[in-house]
Amino acid sequence: MAIALKGDFIGFSFNGYRSEDLGIVRVSDGSRYNEDLLPTSQDKTVQVPGGDGFYYFGSDYTQKQISINIAFDNLNEADFRKLQQVFGTKELGKLIFDEKPYKYYMVKSGKPQLKYICFGKEGERTYKGEGTLSFIAYYPYAKSVYKFLNEYENSNKNEWAEASGMKVSGIYDIIDKTNKLIPLWNAGDLETDFLLKFEGAITSKEGLQININPKIGETVGNKAGHIRILPFDLKSNDIGFQINTKTNLIEGIDNKGATGNLYNAYISEGDFFKIPLGQSQLSFDNLAPIEIIYDYIYY
Repeated sequence: MAIALKGDFIGFSFNGYRSEDLGIVRVSDGSRYNEDLLPTSQDKTVQVPGGDGFYYFGSDYTQKQISINIAFDNLNEADFRKLQQVFGTKELGKLIFDEKPYKYYMVKSGKPQLKYICFGKEGERTYKGEGTLSFIAYYPYAKSVYKFLNEYENSNKNEWAEASGMKVSGIYDIIDKTNKLIPLWNAGDLETDFLLKFEGAITSKEGLQININPKIGETVGNKAGHIRILPFDLKSNDIGFQINTKTNLIEGIDNKGATGNLYNAYISEGDFFKIPLGQSQLSFDNLAPIEIIYDYIYY
């Protein structure tokens, strides 16, 4: 088995497989690396009726195309077959670059293209050459691998720590039942959705109100950043519920996750919201959550 080099700008992993263990190394295109800083976008336009031009209503990011130029120097037949197996999968897998190990793209592998020369020695074939691996991220953003710097053991951490925006654990995401708040830190490039989990039902006659404050100590108006839920009893098999701001649903949960039971009918005011960039805090009144789950979203 050929072992290649690893490190910043030459190493990566896909779907749990390391590039050096596959006998390949990432290389530049000539003397430079190519990278699209933003995903592919699609403009929303309508032609002006009876006139020139278009009305522009914004744009959406649709997907992100990623190409990796590789080289290999000592692949045997088994190694060659392993490349086919790893990059021939139809499933989505995590793609992580060594120079940015704090984020991953969930990608589908495209059709690898290889150019090589085959050498024969002592009854065994050896392949040397280069190629291109292509990937498509249908969700156009990257997510955080871990959320706190002390969870990473990378030797190059000091080189990317500031760019990641991450903090150490022990301050954020800690549920403070005494002061009824959760300090939050969003290190990403975009506002992010979250899951807020509760054990049991809402029994207080005042219901439950959840607020998000853009900065600690700063309040927000009633038109954004809060949701109030009336008291309710849990449906069969539910042991609790979760507020899911990605699906905009209040979902019943059991030990295995969401059960399919919904409680949106008990929303009395406010709306679902996201966690803003940087520092914020989430507050609650009559029922303390047991867990908050969210990712940092990066370009």
